[in-house]
Amino acid sequence: LLMGLGNPLSANEGAGLSELEVEDLLFMREEEKLARDVNSELYQYYKEDGIEIFTLARIAESEQRHMDAMLNLLNKYEIDDPAAGRAPGEFEHPVLQALYYNLVSDSEDNEPVLSEPAAGGKVGPEAALYVGAWIEERDMIDILHAIANTSRADIVGVYTNLLCGSREHLRAFVGRLGADDYAPQILYSADEVGSEVPPEETLEFWLGDASDVICP
Repeated sequence: LLMGLGNPLSANEGAGLSELEVEDLLFMREEEKLARDVNSELYQYYKEDGIEIFTLARIAESEQRHMDAMLNLLNKYEIDDPAAGRAPGEFEHPVLQALYYNLVSDSEDNEPVLSEPAAGGKVGPEAALYVGAWIEERDMIDILHAIANTSRADIVGVYTNLLCGSREHLRAFVGRLGADDYAPQILYSADEVGSEVPPEETLEFWLGDASDVICP
């Protein structure tokens, strides 16, 4: 996990929150921006060639709402917004910046910075869908860990809404790629792990009805 790296805190930020809670909020704001920016860039790229991958466009719009929800939390706790004044594709977090370049590249052989696909999203439409699915898996794992780091109902509520949004996004990408052919990229496969891995970290949990307990 990278939450907390590259976002130094000022003395008055996040009054009443732990340093870890503040770091998570900062990271999640930029991670949602990453999702929006990558999906938007890839949608526009293929649209110029006459290929409209509407899944990318719809999810980019949803990620903007996720960004807004995170900004509301930052404002509530008087935390400076790391995305303020940053254009699409620009990030304060150095690893997210490097990750963005890989995810939207046209290279089949990127050197991964966070276990992302080696093929950038501009290699082909299928690569773009795999990139989109990878982002959702990454986001879900990070949100689960952020939820574990706080007991504040307002923050948990926003994180849970983001998690359920990511569930729907992941299902959309997997549906386009073919559920029978898709293998998890960050999440675990329930068939390959034992009881030491919580079900919430498996692909099957989020593709199936079991996750309705979290996202009714």
